[in-house]
Amino acid sequence: MASLSLHNLNKIYDNNVQAVFDFNLDVKDGELIVLVGPSGCGKSTTLRMVAGLEDITSGTLIIDGKDVTQMPAKDRDIAMVFQNYALYAHMTVYENMAFSLTLRKEDPNVIHEKVLAAAEILGLTDQLNKKPRQLSGGQRQRVAMGRAIVRKPKVFLFDEPLSNLDAKLRGATRREILLLHKRLGATMLYVTHDQIEALTLADRIVCMSMGYVQQVGTPLELYDNPANIFVASFIGLPPMNMFDARVEDERLVCDGFDYPLSESERALLRDYVGKTVTLGVRPENIVPDNNGYLKASVTLNENLGQNTLVHGTVGGHKMTAKVREWCNYKKGDEVAFCLNRVHFFDKETTNAIR
Repeated sequence: MASLSLHNLNKIYDNNVQAVFDFNLDVKDGELIVLVGPSGCGKSTTLRMVAGLEDITSGTLIIDGKDVTQMPAKDRDIAMVFQNYALYAHMTVYENMAFSLTLRKEDPNVIHEKVLAAAEILGLTDQLNKKPRQLSGGQRQRVAMGRAIVRKPKVFLFDEPLSNLDAKLRGATRREILLLHKRLGATMLYVTHDQIEALTLADRIVCMSMGYVQQVGTPLELYDNPANIFVASFIGLPPMNMFDARVEDERLVCDGFDYPLSESERALLRDYVGKTVTLGVRPENIVPDNNGYLKASVTLNENLGQNTLVHGTVGGHKMTAKVREWCNYKKGDEVAFCLNRVHFFDKETTNAIR
């Protein structure tokens, strides 16, 4: 396996539309990095630049200490798993997995050993003689992964590999990819728009928006300490609640409630007294409390078994609370809450106030 470095990568298309701006990332040997963001944020374009499927307008790409910026895709020693599997319908599973090695004219005995080893890792040993049409979506994706594994590349690239699967298969295949990474110790770059995939798979997450990197960090860092409002809203399900709040000496005045500031919070916001900031709070940190200062009018109650999503309004804001119990609130019920942990964001820059 190998390390991977992307320095000031930019992608500008012929129509002068820029898809990626100054992308910088150092990937350690054996690390699984997930690029996450909404459609059109530049994550797949970045992956395709690493793969050599898109030209790099400017910047430097280094794989295993070697500058491959201008190197053709076939010489970069990477393997890519595509969203649509890209299997040859007329070939068996064995032939699909062996195809790249056959093109290289490797020894048939070596090819056979590599295919069997990959098939055992992926649980495909009894499927080797079948055609892709005889397989489920999850099995086809495993064949695509097997085709990458047999090559033993320096870097594995995954381009939204689970988006064509149903929810149950997506969860199962996600776990298989995680186990595969731990077993191979491989360097992987994984693209998805699904934040659950990002949080469960990644050693580190790169969160992107509008072609820019918004934050790089471990899943817990992005969840607990988002760098700005975009990251706070995108990472986490349901998303973080946001309230406009005017800072006073000992409290925040929001539309519909006042939030009492602790001593440390007052110190943090001392330069914002008299100004408006954005108060962010995750749904699980909105806790029912009969004496709570936040009074919400319930609009919808979603029981999920282990917890309940309580949707409501407070002042002119919509709000979602994630309660760790089964609740039977009705539309129009008035429920009191308090806030356990909050985040503060600069209203103008949208950056977190640290």
